Amino acid sequence: MTRQLWTFEAFDTLFFRESRPMETVGGTALGSVFPPSPRTVVGAIRNAVGTAHHVNWADYAGAAHPLHAIIGKGDDLGPLSFGGPYLFTDKKPLYPMPLAVLWSSDKQTRLQPAKTPTETDLGWVRLPDKCDPKLIGASPKEQDWLTLDGLKQFLAGEPIGEKNWRAHKSLVDAEQRLGIGRDNQTGTVKEGLLYQTQHIRPRHSAGLSVGMTVNGLNTENLPEHGVSRLGGEGRPAGWQCNAATAITLPAVQKQTKARGLVLLLLTPARFAQGWLPDGFVPVKKGDTDCWQGELKGIRLTLLCAVTGKPVREGGWDLVGKQPRALQSLVPAGSCYFCEVEGDMAHAQGTLHGLKIGADTVLGRGEIAVGYW
Repeated sequence: MTRQLWTFEAFDTLFFRESRPMETVGGTALGSVFPPSPRTVVGAIRNAVGTAHHVNWADYAGAAHPLHAIIGKGDDLGPLSFGGPYLFTDKKPLYPMPLAVLWSSDKQTRLQPAKTPTETDLGWVRLPDKCDPKLIGASPKEQDWLTLDGLKQFLAGEPIGEKNWRAHKSLVDAEQRLGIGRDNQTGTVKEGLLYQTQHIRPRHSAGLSVGMTVNGLNTENLPEHGVSRLGGEGRPAGWQCNAATAITLPAVQKQTKARGLVLLLLTPARFAQGWLPDGFVPVKKGDTDCWQGELKGIRLTLLCAVTGKPVREGGWDLVGKQPRALQSLVPAGSCYFCEVEGDMAHAQGTLHGLKIGADTVLGRGEIAVGYW
């Protein structure tokens, strides 16, 4: 058993349904979420492993089956744990654009805790403030991506180079589809079942693939490549699996003038307290309200956060044959600004690449840690 990197490349379009059910679409198209949820990619990996073992899926759904010891069953992942999903262009990883970086035309600035607190419904909080207050109309690039060099620049507190980010629209195109419900027994259309969906078509020039790291998988009798269904409508995708240590995170040199650490979510996170990481509690520090907690033995004081719109994730429970309960996740690209008790460089190295929150075995809550 080794750590593997599984990557999927679309043959045509892909469809990763948003959290709304099909019957609530009305006059609007049902959108596609990209990158897909980890459960979607995990399902494709399980499907590929089962196919390689010539499994009868009806038998697999029973109370006991030898494959359960290899890939688990339902929400029980058995011996498996995952990282991601990640995007790759020409086999090089991409990372979510930090929401703390604001752009106006070709100029950029970033947010960091204000020097003085402001009264809010959370108390007197040091809200995020622009480093360059003169940059008017700046906003985050919520769906865009960084290269490895771009991530390194952000974590070191440097401006992101023009060549080190990728626009979402340069990677994929959206395609509208119109469909009808059909009665397979009679071969006729079902009345009232007209629907619109939005598919994702990866651009060939981008060399785009979706990947996850897999730990604990028994690779006996498993080929190195194949075809599996991925996402809604069972769209086909080619897959490859290769030995991998981990997705590369850049080493970040200690910044002598840094005032604290910034935790960047690389994958969406699920916290019991909504936006606030698990284990953090409100405290008063002088005239400022903040939150204190501990991650992997490192004591942190959270001053403020820059988070995006919650990611609503549902899906279909194949075992229970029913929709999954909707979950609200903190989106990738969200940034948490912290002060550190102890050596800052040691804390950065300890927390870099950690997973926080719930469902970390699915790859949720992975963080990259830099300086502000």
